[in-house]
Amino acid sequence: KIWCCQNGGFDCEGTRTTTTAGAPIMPVMACDLNCFGDGAEAVKLYGSLGEGDGAAVRGLSLEQCRESCHGTADCEGILYTSGTAAKPMRQSMCFGKKNFHISKCQPGDLGVVTEVLKTMPWGQCAIVGDPHVITWDRVFGQALLQTDPGDHWLVKSTALMIMGRFGFTDRFTNASSATGVAVTGPMIHGHRLVVEYVGPAQGHEGFKATWDGQTILATFPSSLTAPDGALHARFDYMNPSDFHREGRHTIGGTEGNLPSYLFEIEPDLSIYVLTGPDNCNIVITTRKIQGGQEGYCGNFNCNPDDDLLEQLQAKGLAGPVPLNQSVFPEPPKAPRALGALLHGGPAED
Repeated sequence: KIWCCQNGGFDCEGTRTTTTAGAPIMPVMACDLNCFGDGAEAVKLYGSLGEGDGAAVRGLSLEQCRESCHGTADCEGILYTSGTAAKPMRQSMCFGKKNFHISKCQPGDLGVVTEVLKTMPWGQCAIVGDPHVITWDRVFGQALLQTDPGDHWLVKSTALMIMGRFGFTDRFTNASSATGVAVTGPMIHGHRLVVEYVGPAQGHEGFKATWDGQTILATFPSSLTAPDGALHARFDYMNPSDFHREGRHTIGGTEGNLPSYLFEIEPDLSIYVLTGPDNCNIVITTRKIQGGQEGYCGNFNCNPDDDLLEQLQAKGLAGPVPLNQSVFPEPPKAPRALGALLHGGPAED
């Protein structure tokens, strides 16, 4: 059966569509990752042998593997391996994939590559602790440190703008922690979400969330769906580990559900906020943005080596943003207003 499929096209599984010869097919993004399992769903290519994650076409070149995916309706990308230095393969293996979640992929060995061909992949950026920023591309690498108070760009693009608010807290008096997040942009139809610690109560009672300037989720627990369906929000006990492996970092303990916000914004954005005493952990989940993106979350190009503070400094994106340019509509109210002083705004305790 294997010989008949590979040499004569008989007894092959999968569905093939006709493609038109033209320019070489190039990936939207190529990653040295192994996107099996939760990293991407399996798609059976024409000529595949095996089932599920094990379904592969053998003996193709990388270019032929791309073409096979391009000619398969559900396929959005590939995992291609020609073996590793320790375990060379007699034949390459081409796996069809879809619905890529880069943050759930595993490090790839030499000779293993994941390529996204037809759509933008999903990724995660986490801002945790005092604070560590785990970028889209540094899933397994060292986090960036951002210890200055003020409003800083997490994601800056023409389609989506996400800003983090940082300040000194009772627990971290010498290094800032995240105290809030603000989101807007054409991607979410011009809406604006803001959630931040405003005090004076500690814990979830000291946080406030607004949608287009109107207070939402004022009681705990509560949930909301916006009239236009653009926002589905919840303020309740949740498990931080369900949203990121570092979701509990510093303020989440080791187990159990904790007071948290979850904002799901159409079409492709999720914001999780774990409320701490007077700070928070933030997990952003969204697709790679067409046209490029910058900020502390990184450029989402599958290259962890260029997520550097020096690059942000060179682009003028490392320091706090003046209040009149911030996504946050008002100065910080709590826990300490040094960020407001840096903006030149009024200090409020």
